[in-house]
Amino acid sequence: MLTRRQIIKNAAVSTSLLVTAGGNVLAQTGPATYVRRDISSLPSGGTELKALHKGVAAMKSRPATDPTSWLFQANIHGTYDPTPPQFADVWGTCQHGSFFFLSWHRMYLYFFERILRSASEDNAFALPYWNYSKSTERSLPEIFRQPATSANPLFVSERRPSINAGGQLTASQTSATTALASTVFDSPTGSGSSFGGQRVAAPIHFSGPHGLLESQPHDIIHVIVGGNGWMSDPNLAARDPIFWLHHCNIDRLWAHWIASDQGRSNPSKSEKAWYDTKFTFYNEKAQKVTLTGAEVTDFVRQLHYTYDDLPSEIAAAQESATPEAATSEAAPSRVLAAQPQAASALALGPKDAAVTLHPVGGPTPEAAVGGPGAGPTVLSFDGINYRYPIGVYYEVYLNRPADAPTDPEGPYYAGNITFFALGHAQGETREVSDARTTLDVGRVLAHQRELGIWSGGDVKVELHPQGVEEAVSAEAAPARPLATIGQIRLLGK
Repeated sequence: MLTRRQIIKNAAVSTSLLVTAGGNVLAQTGPATYVRRDISSLPSGGTELKALHKGVAAMKSRPATDPTSWLFQANIHGTYDPTPPQFADVWGTCQHGSFFFLSWHRMYLYFFERILRSASEDNAFALPYWNYSKSTERSLPEIFRQPATSANPLFVSERRPSINAGGQLTASQTSATTALASTVFDSPTGSGSSFGGQRVAAPIHFSGPHGLLESQPHDIIHVIVGGNGWMSDPNLAARDPIFWLHHCNIDRLWAHWIASDQGRSNPSKSEKAWYDTKFTFYNEKAQKVTLTGAEVTDFVRQLHYTYDDLPSEIAAAQESATPEAATSEAAPSRVLAAQPQAASALALGPKDAAVTLHPVGGPTPEAAVGGPGAGPTVLSFDGINYRYPIGVYYEVYLNRPADAPTDPEGPYYAGNITFFALGHAQGETREVSDARTTLDVGRVLAHQRELGIWSGGDVKVELHPQGVEEAVSAEAAPARPLATIGQIRLLGK
């Protein structure tokens, strides 16, 4: 058992490692600890970017039946292709909408990185990450968009055109502040009010609600980069090379969350499903391998990689759970306010939409929102129907006066919602039905109450679409809504 603050020494010497993963002893030659670096820090024309370019090109040249090929690896995340029986335990197994989200993607990245390293023929290669939260890195890295031809294996046309043209992401799209502020890794089934997502008894491919980090920035980046293309569709997202740098950054944010300590740790040891469930992948030798959550928590010692901006000490993730993880309460279920029962489904399109929620059983109790022991207060968006992909996400504003701007820095802004990986797409139409997502709004409502904006009565909810310019024709509204929401409710303790 590691101590709570284990000093990690990054060895610079070259060595041969034996890595046990799922009962398989895997030899690899290279640095004792691979360092994943910010892609903006890598010199143009340097060895790291050359290796990335070469490795991706090599993987793309391989037939889809080769487990080390680009398409095969993408199909592990999701696919619409018919799944051969021998790959049924591997293809389409990504985890979204539960506390398996972070651990599964860490395993996926790990084996993909090994395959890419082998394909690049550079034994020192490590995946870089795209740190889009930095104001200087909010454009897609140039190597992924220039030259914009098939000769560049990192370029794909199946992205939002403005992103491929160097368009800037915004602070509200890229911020991880809300997720990193959480001190609880997992939350009860039905609740997304935790860093890593809701607890479930067994793996689930697509579900909702999503946890805080998955919701923002993970989902938003997928949608705003993808537009109507691959990144916006979870069954196709891993075909885009930027997917891997995006998820490398998400994994890095998990590492930073643990490193910040203050009670943060991975799930309680009692969560046997999280620690013991085996997930299946392929390694660079095209061999089937498995990993569990218990085998990836201490990524430096177990998987032999780190990030270039991690502190020299990181919290050991394999110790006892935090008090919050061990004693978390049930998901918010008391209806504080809701639409009238006769209200029809809310149709979402390229224009703003709004509903007013009315208190249930009288004015919203003061203690239900932001008071001591109140617990999370969330907007629950239920009965969502949509079709993959939706290259639009929605900014949510509460109680905004008509003359106030829709400003993500203002007191009316509550956050963002997307429709990424909330449910399984059915058939050729790629329809998803009866999905659910939530948005924690307790802090916003409590602040509005302090400012005198809201007094505990009606709650006006506005949804403002973002990314419409290329996801929907500007000349005409679509023949059908982009999505419908059956009901919106305000839930609390």
